[in-house]
Amino acid sequence: MSHLVRVAAYFGITLSQRTRVRSVRFLICAQTFGLSPYIEVSISLNWGIRHMLCRIITAMQLLERQEQLDTLTRSFAEARAGTGKLILITGEAGLGKSSLVEQFVAESKRHARVLWGACDALDTPRALGPVHEIAAQTSIFDGHATLPNESRDWLFGSLFAQLVPPQRTSVVVLEDVHWADESTLDFFRFVGRRIQRTAALFIATYRDEELSPIHPVRLALGELTGRHVVRMRLAPLSVGAVGELAKNSGRDAAQLHQITGGNPFFVSEALACPCDSVPETVRDAVLARLMRCSPPARELAEIVSMSPGKTEAWLIESLMGAHGSAVDEGVTRGLLATHGNAVSFRHELARLAVGSTIAAEQARALHGRVFEVLENHGADLTQLVHHAALANNADAVLKYGPLAANEAAHLGAHREAAAHLSATLRYGDVLPTMTQAEIFERHARECSLTNQPAQAIASANRALALWRLEGCVEAQSRVLCFLTPEYRMSGDKAAADESIAQAIALLEHLAPSVYLARAYSVRSRLASNRGLYEEAIDFGERALALAHQFGNAAFETQALNSIGSALLIAGDPSGYELLDRSLAVALQNNFEECTARAYCNLMFCATLEHQFHRADQYFRDGVGYCEERGLFSSSAYLRTYSARLALDRGDWAEAAQIVLELSQSTDLVPVHRVPLRVTLALVRIRRGDPRAEDPIDEIYDLARSMGEPERLGRVTAARAEHAWYRGDLETVARETAIGLEHLADCRIPWVRGELLFWQSRIQTVDSNASHIAEPYRLMLAGDWQTAADAWEKIGMPYEHALCLAEGTDEALLCSLAIIDRLGAGPLGAIVRKRLRERGVRGIPRGPRETTRTNPGGLSEKEFEVLALLVEGCSNALIGRRLHRSTKTIDHHVSAILAKLEVHSRAEAITAAFGLGIFSARRDAVARRSSGGRK
Repeated sequence: MSHLVRVAAYFGITLSQRTRVRSVRFLICAQTFGLSPYIEVSISLNWGIRHMLCRIITAMQLLERQEQLDTLTRSFAEARAGTGKLILITGEAGLGKSSLVEQFVAESKRHARVLWGACDALDTPRALGPVHEIAAQTSIFDGHATLPNESRDWLFGSLFAQLVPPQRTSVVVLEDVHWADESTLDFFRFVGRRIQRTAALFIATYRDEELSPIHPVRLALGELTGRHVVRMRLAPLSVGAVGELAKNSGRDAAQLHQITGGNPFFVSEALACPCDSVPETVRDAVLARLMRCSPPARELAEIVSMSPGKTEAWLIESLMGAHGSAVDEGVTRGLLATHGNAVSFRHELARLAVGSTIAAEQARALHGRVFEVLENHGADLTQLVHHAALANNADAVLKYGPLAANEAAHLGAHREAAAHLSATLRYGDVLPTMTQAEIFERHARECSLTNQPAQAIASANRALALWRLEGCVEAQSRVLCFLTPEYRMSGDKAAADESIAQAIALLEHLAPSVYLARAYSVRSRLASNRGLYEEAIDFGERALALAHQFGNAAFETQALNSIGSALLIAGDPSGYELLDRSLAVALQNNFEECTARAYCNLMFCATLEHQFHRADQYFRDGVGYCEERGLFSSSAYLRTYSARLALDRGDWAEAAQIVLELSQSTDLVPVHRVPLRVTLALVRIRRGDPRAEDPIDEIYDLARSMGEPERLGRVTAARAEHAWYRGDLETVARETAIGLEHLADCRIPWVRGELLFWQSRIQTVDSNASHIAEPYRLMLAGDWQTAADAWEKIGMPYEHALCLAEGTDEALLCSLAIIDRLGAGPLGAIVRKRLRERGVRGIPRGPRETTRTNPGGLSEKEFEVLALLVEGCSNALIGRRLHRSTKTIDHHVSAILAKLEVHSRAEAITAAFGLGIFSARRDAVARRSSGGRK
């Protein structure tokens, strides 16, 4: 025992002993490790000091985390009963997400199988790395490593089968999702959507401060909703908890809390610092700990700091020889942790702190040494590229970068593929011209798939210039055909026209070819987007004929897509047959981009035609397909029109929420941004929100420059509608004239009909004009009841009410009931005025003033709570400010999230501003203070 006492004393640990037969029970005061002061741990005598201290660290009693542990325990019980749960744990770095999960797993592992995977902070994450790590802990590979060409679908399905009964209950942990590659995110979605059908608890941890507004993880998290999803945000420790940790340390708890912000990791590092004062930064604390280490232990720490995550023992031994004592010292100092035959830092922040002390040239040399060992060992391609790039090893990056990109793209990790190609291109000047052109073209395509149009266009133009140097006509036409839709997506009409014109000019004087089929198909697609019916059909049929002649299924599906879309936009339902054929051919041949485009156009056309049942099916199938393959641009397009679908159905809160979520999580290009802003504007216009026109004013010039009549027609119709409610007849006339002028040569019956209806509010319009959708024709003819019946059958309540508002007293009252249910303030005011003018009695009063000025439908107390959430107050602080218990505030916050249909405090704050709650309330207060004057 004496050696344990002496070692413990050396590290500032006091031991109180109660001898057992083969173990000793210790009561530990562990200031060095920043643990709760008194922890009972049972240690086997033959474990040795390193294992003793590792056990101490993992056995720490977590402070102020009992509520989260209770939630995990309840969720685990439900999973064991056959209803799986997805637990999303977020918090800034150092708040103890991993410690919380580790303690829960330690308590529950007797009753479940634990599968653990972690995402690493590599510059370019390894595709499916954490998923393979989880899979290796199961029997699905039967002891064999997965092959590089392993099917993702097979892998996902096999792992899911491990989680459903009669398999044993599983706890699956996916750490640091903020570093996940696209394919791992697809796995996360795949399991998350189906978790309720399992007997598993799936725990994912992430740092929300690491997620930019356009980070793919934000979109993935937003999609996972329902009662089977539990969201958990860790808060910093209170002053009291910090005081508990600092007990007997002689440190000032208040000062310690102020400097560390209550971050448990920062607190533990500060307490471990030998200096009398509290270090100003966590870096200072970690480096103070490092400086107490021997030279071998410091060398080990520097080596381990080169690689995010774990460093294998064989790699360390290859670099520094025998290292057992250095590992023991690093662990006992609380700097490192062991994981079987691997070593890591206790926290990523500590790794970064140590890495920041290494001189740039020394770091490059270290990365070079690590690369050489990994290469000889046949390591993962992503690791090789990571270390080669940081070692500035151009030859290695050029060799392995394209291979890593191939592997990532095959696994659906297109963003990672683009990153590997980008790393390759930094050294690409030494490559032959043709090779450079090929890599730039590949990079452009990967960027396109991941909704990075600016980068896609830049790389494609570099490829085009290089192919011109090579004199390769086919390659030039291919890149020009690629650029055309990219320019169109970015709103550059002139560049799109020029690109496709050049492509066709290069090929038309040559013999017919599949390359010309591609160019004709792209020309047809561009014409279809612009409502140019005859041109779209003409070039589509030319492309289809060449595709059949040369037996090219890819261009066949593209041509069918363009022709079918043109027919549907023009109001011809036979287009569905062609688009469905296009989808079938694309799916049969595994043409991912063609499949995504087919789903997008089917969704767009079904929404335009108000075929809601079709649109729902295309949306469900399309979003699932695109997101499982990392096709985020197509996914964003589908969600864009799901917002319009919600608007047309009268689900205005849902429509606004979709717009807000997309705006936060996606880098929107014009073809997404214009329709989204129109949808949001119409929600606000029809509700009567203040500054309702702002969203369309933002994109008005952009919509005009795009040259796509459907999009401009929607914008001008929305502006005309808003002007009519304000009584601004001059603006109604101007906007409808602009929209109809751009539709002059186009067949888009639904948009034309909408514009003509608003124009009819101020002048006579011929109801027999061509290319008008039937419900609008009935409205123009003054057959309001039949038109109302048509809109009701379609399922569009606002248009239904609009028609009833032109009818009898009874129809007006029916219209008013629909209007009040929708919350359509401006139209409701018009209908009430008409009823009063007709002398109708008993007119319903409609929503109360508090509801009209609060689009979220919040109570007065809920609004007060929301206002304090906006200020960044915690529930406890809100309770003190409002003189209510924290539990009461918890209930108010839950009610706010439910009413705003969001899942987190941050989303509630965003929704409050997006829905105009605060501006509406300010206007109402101003009106009341001025005695109701306008």
